[in-house]
Amino acid sequence: MRRYVSVAALLAALPLLAFGPQERTALTQWALLIGVSDYINFADVEGGDLPGAEHDARRIRDVLVMKGYVPEQNIRLLLNEAATRAAIQESVAGWLAQNARPGDNVTIFFAGHGSQMWDESGDEDDGLDETIAPADVMAASTENDISDDTFNEWLGALPTDNVVVILDNCNSGTGTRDVTPFSRGRLLARDMNQVERPTAARRALPGQQDDTGFDATATRVLELAAAQPFQVAVDAYFPATDGAEAFHGGAFTTFLVQQLWKASSEITYEEVFEGAHEALKRNRFQQDPYLSTEVSLKDRALFFVEGATRGVAQVSLPVTTVSGASVQLGAGLGLGITPGSVFETESGARLIVESVGQRTTAARLVSGSVREGDQARLRAHRYGESPLLVSVAAIETRLGSSLGAALSGATGVRLVEQEDAFAHLIVRRGGEELRVVGSDGFVRHAGIGVDASGIERLAAALRKEAASKRLADMDNPAQGFGVRLEMLGGKTSFGIGEEIGFTVESERDGYLTLVDLGTDGTVAVLLPNAETRSVRVSAGRAVTFPAPGGALVFTALEPAGTGLVRAFVTQEPLDIAIRAGEEYASGGEELAGRVAAGVMSAAGELEGAVRLDSWGTASVVYDIQN
Repeated sequence: MRRYVSVAALLAALPLLAFGPQERTALTQWALLIGVSDYINFADVEGGDLPGAEHDARRIRDVLVMKGYVPEQNIRLLLNEAATRAAIQESVAGWLAQNARPGDNVTIFFAGHGSQMWDESGDEDDGLDETIAPADVMAASTENDISDDTFNEWLGALPTDNVVVILDNCNSGTGTRDVTPFSRGRLLARDMNQVERPTAARRALPGQQDDTGFDATATRVLELAAAQPFQVAVDAYFPATDGAEAFHGGAFTTFLVQQLWKASSEITYEEVFEGAHEALKRNRFQQDPYLSTEVSLKDRALFFVEGATRGVAQVSLPVTTVSGASVQLGAGLGLGITPGSVFETESGARLIVESVGQRTTAARLVSGSVREGDQARLRAHRYGESPLLVSVAAIETRLGSSLGAALSGATGVRLVEQEDAFAHLIVRRGGEELRVVGSDGFVRHAGIGVDASGIERLAAALRKEAASKRLADMDNPAQGFGVRLEMLGGKTSFGIGEEIGFTVESERDGYLTLVDLGTDGTVAVLLPNAETRSVRVSAGRAVTFPAPGGALVFTALEPAGTGLVRAFVTQEPLDIAIRAGEEYASGGEELAGRVAAGVMSAAGELEGAVRLDSWGTASVVYDIQN
């Protein structure tokens, strides 16, 4: 087990404030960031230690500092054994309560395990309080747990109503997922029947569920949680790519950090939350994060305080070291940076990324000069080949061979036979049925037979997954203008036969491409089509498709399932071939690849990478239900 500095040493190393909270005239921001990967009383097993939680807290800290959201001296970081119950209490009810003042922004982030304890106050329907698990939590006692009631009391000591609590843990739900080598549920391994019930507690009723989850507090605090009550929030493994290391991180926090990094200066908490939620869905994570929508703070700009200047708007990294043509940039994994991508400083110096590590990015200076402290802006992105990896190690060789034959020609799917090799999806057998499990452990396809027709059905499902991944990978990490895509009435769930429509609005003139990945796996380019070979959009003017009152109507059709719509706005129209006699271009992963290639061609290149300022995109995931 790793060892870390003591709480006393950590607190002693923190800079002393030069003035008290009442002497300040300007409002400011504060952040307490907690990440527990190494639990003192638990082993490195599922339900014990969490590889990604410490990294989550560090990445949140890095993005807060890089973007100027929170002054570095106003951030306290509690990691691993330093994050005891006593240290967390002192940090909230002591350090934050004493230094923050009315109107200051306070952010509290926790990555680690959640759990439950017997309810002593009588306010929980199931007789259990939700808790977060500090580093010194115990298996057979809840003495060191931090219940939602206790956490509320600590938050009540804060003198400001401008408080945001971000929780990447879960309190229940482990029965809804399979165990995989590539994720761990952030729920402490504890048998509540072995924990003594206090006399004031009410016995939990069998089968009863409390739908409140971990309640951060009442309407004065904005809560962002990684998963809904009784869902699993996962600590996920993100595989290595050429020039970049593998890393662990909370699925929600990883995408939240990316959204914070690319956020404009006026974006709201709700918009960042929705972006992270959409990214989770696109990347095959089943958990649904929670936002306390009744809190007005959700509509405020990130980390807003009256009279303060906003942080850095562009997607950039600080230059930390320079040695000849070798340059280190001040952040690494988790931001979505890829080797071959291009950064540029305000003076015009150009840098090409060579490798990406846990906390730093190594780049090569190809033109101009650069100094430590410069800001380097992401200008172009390298989109590598990234097939859908599907593990068949858990099924018989003959079934794997049959599946390989059924996938002949599907270049976007690669079967993985090594048991310990990473895979986005895992095929498992139970009796006479196959199921497909995501790397997060949630079942994505089930009830598939082991006969020839079942193998064909499985191959079709994997082709759809590959097409979905191809479209999901075509994100723009630093687009220079906004694109908004909504479905009819803002809905994302439809019954069979319901009418479906789309509204797209762009902040810049351009040409619109609208692509649908249907529930049956069909990729359809809705716009342009045989009737309209190019669709020009004007900045700030919404385009609705199909046009209201027109002859064309879309309705939700079987089969039930999940679909994805993606809008692209480019400077030139995409040339998508349509077969004679058909109204739309339709196909599978091959068509998704052609759309992606068309966007990259229209965007143009910079040092061999795809320019990011010339195109924009947005997506929405929808469900069709029986």
